[in-house]
This record gives sequence, C-alpha cells and structure tokens, in this order.
Amino acid sequence: MKAHKATILSNLKIPEEQCYPHGHANMAHSEIAVAIVRHNAMIELDKFGELLCSRAIDDRERKVFFATMWAFLKYVPSGIINLAAKMTDEHIESQTWEASAQAAYILYASIEEYGLQHYRTRMLTTHHQMFKKLITHFGITDEDIFNKTYIKPIGTKMGKNVYKYYRSDKLGEALGFHLASEMMSSRAFHYFLKGFQKHPREYNLIHANDPILDFFKVHCEIDPMHVETGRNMLVSYIAKNNNVTNDTMEGALAYMGCIEQMFKMMNIELAGRH
Repeated sequence: MKAHKATILSNLKIPEEQCYPHGHANMAHSEIAVAIVRHNAMIELDKFGELLCSRAIDDRERKVFFATMWAFLKYVPSGIINLAAKMTDEHIESQTWEASAQAAYILYASIEEYGLQHYRTRMLTTHHQMFKKLITHFGITDEDIFNKTYIKPIGTKMGKNVYKYYRSDKLGEALGFHLASEMMSSRAFHYFLKGFQKHPREYNLIHANDPILDFFKVHCEIDPMHVETGRNMLVSYIAKNNNVTNDTMEGALAYMGCIEQMFKMMNIELAGRH
C-alpha cells in the first residue's frame, strides 16, 4: 500500500504556476485533488448520471438508491463534528491560540447539516430532515430505508468507513477522506438533481424546481464552498506537518475506492433493469 501511495504521489505532478503560493503543501494538495478527479469513481459517477437522466428509476430502484446512500450519509454530520473536535484537541497545546480557528474550517461544513444557517432568527431544516421529506414523497418508509434487501453491502461498508475515517487517529487520513467526500459530493448532487428534474411527471413533482428536491439543491449550492474550505484546511495542516501527505492520500483513496464500488453497483442495477 505504501509503495502504491508513493507511486501516485510521484506521478501526479502539477505545474507550480497552477498552485497557490504555499510551496510543498499546495503541491501535495494538488496531487491529492488530481488523484480524486482522475479516479475511476468519477467515471462510474458519470455513467450513473447519464442513466439517471435517461429514464425515471422505478420504485425498487429508488429504494435501493436511497437506502444504500442513507447507510453512509447518516454518519456525515457527526463525522464532521468529530473531525473538528479532533483537530482542536490535537493542536491545543502546540498551537494554543490557533487550534480552534483551524478547526473552524471543518466545522463550517456542518452548519447546513444541522440547519444553523440562520440560527439568530430560527433553526432551519437539517439535511437529515430534508432527506426524510424526500423519501417520504417517493413513498419510501423507514422500514424500507433500514431493510437489508435494499441496502447494498457497499453502502454498509461505506458507512463503516465514514464513521471510522472521520474519527481516525491519523488526522491526515481524516482530512483526506473529508476532502474526497466534498469533491465527490459537489459533482454527484448535480447529477442527482438533474436526473430527478428530467422526469417531473414520473416523480410526481409540481415542476422541475419542486422544493421537495431541496436535499439535492442545497448540496449543489454549498459543496463547492466546502471543497474550498477543505482545501484551505488541508493545505494549512500539511504546511505544518510535512510527513502526513501519504496519510491524506490514503484517506482520499479510501473514500474514492468505496464510492466507485457504490456507483458501479448502481450502474449494474439500473442498466440491468432498463
């Protein structure tokens, strides 16, 4: 595994002029980002996006899709909180006055997850609540979402990884995993939104911009910003810890490997029932 990581780090070189002016740390981040965007998971995601647009998925396919996603999405909000806390704890002695400020970049990604965008006036719907409204619209019950008939094994595996890596003893691993998650989500949710908007009648939508799709829409709006804050955090961390680059790459590839398997499974599921 170490040899594999070393090969990736040495082969994926980015011209210096394309990087932000922070030397080694930005070069390391760029190598990790390229490994993410060139990963086969992106190819499988693109295929899934095409299938989702080509036709409306039926009742069983929707149950498989949402149940498998929920198996790991449910751990994301608490995972982000744990990662921010770990970042603070790890640096509170060595960087006493900056530890919480650095962790804030991570914590910021959880604002929408917990519906805190307008906390001064009111609490908004959380992402989990949006997800529940969406599946209820499709007639998917709690029993369906927790039914092992619909939860594919890769969803369960992904859930274990999300829980594990966000709480990893190796902070670099967790940061790499988080970056990959945000970069993948930034692309995936655009496909999800477009695919469901393509077939408003089949999905019983009022129109293509039906508010019931807000769970998809909000990710399309906020994930690009979270990618940038994730980048800032990773660069800052690597700049102060030059020996963690391989850990960050390992975390990113762990996420991408699982997500590749998930979309490959979904592509087989959808193509087989076309």
